[in-house]
Amino acid sequence: MQRQRLSGRCLAPVAATDQPVPRHRRSRSAALRCRASFSDENTTMPNPLRSLLLAAFFISSLPCIAAGTQDRPGEVVATQGSATITFADIDAFAERIPEGKRPGFFSSPQRIETMMISLLLQRQLANEARKLGIDKDPALAKDGKAPTDEVLSAARVERFKADLVLPDFSKLAQEQYIAHKDAYAIPADITVQNVLVTIKDRGDGKTPMDRTEQIAAAKAIAEKVAAEATAHPDQFDALVDTYSDDPDKATGRGRVEDAGNATKYAKEFAAASRALQNPGDISPVTRTTYGFHVIKLLERKPAQQRSFAEVKDEIIKRLRDEYVEKEVRFHTDSLRNLPIDANEQAVASLRSRYGALAEVPAAAGAKP
Repeated sequence: MQRQRLSGRCLAPVAATDQPVPRHRRSRSAALRCRASFSDENTTMPNPLRSLLLAAFFISSLPCIAAGTQDRPGEVVATQGSATITFADIDAFAERIPEGKRPGFFSSPQRIETMMISLLLQRQLANEARKLGIDKDPALAKDGKAPTDEVLSAARVERFKADLVLPDFSKLAQEQYIAHKDAYAIPADITVQNVLVTIKDRGDGKTPMDRTEQIAAAKAIAEKVAAEATAHPDQFDALVDTYSDDPDKATGRGRVEDAGNATKYAKEFAAASRALQNPGDISPVTRTTYGFHVIKLLERKPAQQRSFAEVKDEIIKRLRDEYVEKEVRFHTDSLRNLPIDANEQAVASLRSRYGALAEVPAAAGAKP
């Protein structure tokens, strides 16, 4: 059985500050020169797991490789740390894929690499769970069966989180608040009423208006509305009824709440709304992708700065969540980056283990 040892560091990006591998060690394996997964387009280093998969796919057409693996479900495909995965594990994974799509899935070296990484990490976490006795928890059993690796690995991560000794985030929270006060302010709450004049054909129906004429006509109406609204802001409701093309004007009367929010409304509309300072103020004609607007300020509640006491718990929760996520990622990366021992012939056989990929018929008249 031919095996190839691969550096687990190939399975995740490595910091640029890593020291280069000494020359006398480089001949041991191309794995020791790996610095990123093969999905990283910026890497200039070879990925040995990818190289193995590509080489395996090349030789998988040989009869001595492609045949004879179906009856060996216990044969080891790869090991990493405490984890060993066999054909039986990969068969169980393949069962989740519709049968007709399995050949296509296993025709991709990248998908196989992702699968192997996932199964090996899941198995390592599950083994940690078993070592801690988490598998004895009756709540994890289903239909009287022992919990699966998937269940145990998730439970292990939750136990890891629960066992973390968390630092006191109070001081850091206060520093965050002082450095980013604006992020903890309640923005001004602006309510407006607006007349929308859309750009459309407003001709007599005999001679169609071109786009330039439509824009000019809509703008002229909007300017008339702005002049009347400025002169008589108390009659804005009547202007909405007469001129607005807003389909909801009958019920909403052109009312828009939180109008200064550029994530909810067109940025030009939001900016014009924020520029209004006193109730009754009328905006200049404002164009958006919807047409031309004339906006009247109804109410403006000023922005409010929340105190540190008001946001302390919110900041601490965010800092705690970030800390826990970072620690979990560090732990799983330490497992993922362990060296992998792969059975080259077993990996090679995966290409045809679940059927051959159907060939696409050549187009009529195409040259061979």
